[in-house]
Amino acid sequence: MYESWQTNYNEIKGEIERFERMDSGERSFFFDVHTIETIFDFFTDKYQFDKAEKILSIGILQHPNATSLKVKQAIILMEKGDDKKAVRLLQSLSKIETSNPEVYLNLGLVYLRNDHTEEAETCFTHALNIAFDDREDILLDIGVFFNQQEAFKKSIQFLKPACDEYPDNENMLFELAYAYDKEFDFNNGLKTYLKVIDLNPFSENAWYNLGILYIKDDEFEKAINCYDYALAIMPDHGEALFNKANALVSLNRPAEAIDCYIEYISLGFDTVLPYHYIADCLEQMGQAEESLRYYRLTTTKTPDYMPAWLNYLATLINREMVDEAIEASTVALNHHHDIGELWYLRARALLLNNDKKLAQKAFEKAFEDDPDSLRNLYELYQLKIELNPKATGFDFLNKWKQKYPESSAVHYLFCAHYLLEERNLNKAVHYLDLALEADPGIDFFLDLFPKVEKMIKKSKKLSQVIDKHLNHEL
Repeated sequence: MYESWQTNYNEIKGEIERFERMDSGERSFFFDVHTIETIFDFFTDKYQFDKAEKILSIGILQHPNATSLKVKQAIILMEKGDDKKAVRLLQSLSKIETSNPEVYLNLGLVYLRNDHTEEAETCFTHALNIAFDDREDILLDIGVFFNQQEAFKKSIQFLKPACDEYPDNENMLFELAYAYDKEFDFNNGLKTYLKVIDLNPFSENAWYNLGILYIKDDEFEKAINCYDYALAIMPDHGEALFNKANALVSLNRPAEAIDCYIEYISLGFDTVLPYHYIADCLEQMGQAEESLRYYRLTTTKTPDYMPAWLNYLATLINREMVDEAIEASTVALNHHHDIGELWYLRARALLLNNDKKLAQKAFEKAFEDDPDSLRNLYELYQLKIELNPKATGFDFLNKWKQKYPESSAVHYLFCAHYLLEERNLNKAVHYLDLALEADPGIDFFLDLFPKVEKMIKKSKKLSQVIDKHLNHEL
């Protein structure tokens, strides 16, 4: 598992057949140490660890003093998750096999898996120092190990000079580009994938990964070109096709995106996301009826997929399809009872049906899910005042403050209340300060209360609070 070369099956076919005959109990055979190692590596390369362990057991029985087989035994222990035994075995072997880089390579891996990064790096460095013909393979393995454990900076530290030393090693360049990507170093990632393509212009995965980096850099046209190259090499590359569709959406080309999504579905891939995204594209194109058809397909086929419900309900509400919106919100909440945004959309649908009491309960659920949402609280606040004409806004705000003392939404509404209702500047300043401390996104607040913006511009105290948190003029 932890060697980078692949065994040629044809060369050892006869030995594997002898092993399988012995494993079935047909008869016994003797294998030399090298043959045991070769068969072991063949099975681990194919992730057939049960067979690898069996041939290793035969080998240790026949060659109990072969330290190279003990190294393979440590690999099996690691595969089983018994890292403690693997460490003990490898540490003891390191005192005997002082010139065997595989001992230190695997010891470094088990250290790395257990977050002992410094010890791992020491072992990897030692493995390189005693490696000769295997140096290139070991460097690649080290990069793979660091990437697998998400130690991307360490991976770059080893792989960058390694790629300079072995500039034609495609796999090594791939691992380095991947590490750059994960470290958000898109510039070096792009350069490295281009080196891979220079070596192998027919690497569909290099073109695909290059496209991903262009997407992250908002270079959608370049990304589409990369995906087209990947698809020209491998027409059924589903991920390239799907990502191309998403890039077309970002370029406001929904009709072309739909064609890609449909082709993706035709290749037999899962339909949930493409159905949802086709619905979004159709909505963007103003084809609401067709859009709703795909939203219904998505939510019916996979009701546990929550994002489609949000867009489906929003489309129904925007078209004032009240009965279907209420029914759909009921089904959606049966599957996603704790999603506040669904409660908010249900409340909007109930308001269209003039069912204000049930809408109030739905808004309360939405507010409970996200007490910092000013939109949710403002809708609830307005409705409660309408339904309770004898109560004051302060009564509601005070109750919410007691329950959610850190809520930025409550603080914003208190600020508006003291400015517009009670004309108490000092308290308004206090609550504006609390609100901005928790959430500096004041623009929506000012959209809800345009009079407040004018009052802030005229008040030195209020303006100072704004400057304190935002450091800009309104």
